[in-house]
Amino acid sequence: MLLIQKSLKSRFRAIWTSILLTTPSNYADRLESVTKLVVNDSLSNLELINEIDLAVVTIVIGAYWHQDLQEVRSRILALQSHSNADIQELVLAYAIALACRDDLHPRSFTSQICHDFNNRKLLSRDPADQDNCLRQLQLAQKFVDQGASMITSHILNSGLSQAIASSLYYFLNTPHCWHIVNQRTQRHPLSNHPQVTLQSGAIASAYLGGIGNTEKQNQELLTRGVIFGDQLWAKWAGVFNGDLMLVDDRLTPHR
Repeated sequence: MLLIQKSLKSRFRAIWTSILLTTPSNYADRLESVTKLVVNDSLSNLELINEIDLAVVTIVIGAYWHQDLQEVRSRILALQSHSNADIQELVLAYAIALACRDDLHPRSFTSQICHDFNNRKLLSRDPADQDNCLRQLQLAQKFVDQGASMITSHILNSGLSQAIASSLYYFLNTPHCWHIVNQRTQRHPLSNHPQVTLQSGAIASAYLGGIGNTEKQNQELLTRGVIFGDQLWAKWAGVFNGDLMLVDDRLTPHR
């Protein structure tokens, strides 16, 4: 549990910075367009290209609509109608939303989600997928509690196979440090490595309200993350009527 409560603005800054640091270097424009569609509630116009897009839009939904979990849930369920979104995305969105509300408690998150989702039906296209996802979450928690290694936790046929379960495994192991979470996911042994790196980093950044020491990080991406986080917070708070932009005067070289 964090000893110092972080502001929502700092969490927004951290989330968007983490996304920029864990996606391809040319993803900034795409992040901007995806975020705008979520903020403007225009998800029907969203064309998801890959699993990274799906994870990003899920993270943005969880952050921007964090105040009301029903709003988060309804938007993820609506996303299912024109994408591959399913129960895994709902778990991710819940983690981000709870972190933004300062209600994400690493030791009890898995049991909280399983209890909540077991009492709800039709959260997935296939009830069997919902059951399998919850089993994977419980398995991730078991591996964390046992101190199981990354390799042991991802053994074929008996380990973690879903991206959200692996993402939570890395976060729950070291929720106190974004950098350790990020370093461990760089060695993630499964093919969903890019998605797991993005998701675990976003959850950790939302929980911590920062990413720690940034001396060795790309300074332009750090600046963009702060700018966009500030703009998005102002939009959420109702004190910003302009268009969201990932680039402004602070990134333009003086001549």
